[in-house]
Amino acid sequence: INLKLSKKKRKIVLVVTFLMIAISAICQKPTKDEFFAVCDSLKIHNATVVWAQACLESGNFTSAHFKNRNNCLGIYDSKRKRYASFESWEHCLVAYKNRFQYKCKNKNMTDEEYLNWVCRNGYAKDPTYKSKVKKFM
Repeated sequence: INLKLSKKKRKIVLVVTFLMIAISAICQKPTKDEFFAVCDSLKIHNATVVWAQACLESGNFTSAHFKNRNNCLGIYDSKRKRYASFESWEHCLVAYKNRFQYKCKNKNMTDEEYLNWVCRNGYAKDPTYKSKVKKFM
């Protein structure tokens, strides 16, 4: 095998390699500790429930919505009639707080109470959503 590449082909290989590394870094699955730390810094309460929602909604951070849009919480843009895209999974958490969790006035709910609130307040249409989220808690 001849591994000698022209200068132009080496540049192309280098650019493609760089892009692959950059894309994989952007769509990096957060660890649970990282996720909880970001929730804490954003003052997102009931992080255990939000983590479980993210695991469910993103297929454990493997779904196309997560990989292509950094959307780990299944956030839908009803104005554009498509799933929202974010610069990072952290930005997705900001959107969760600003678009949904801000409506929750009681910041001292247990995880069970918060999950009930999530289900009552239209986060998901699936009637089995609660039991599905609980599997990740």
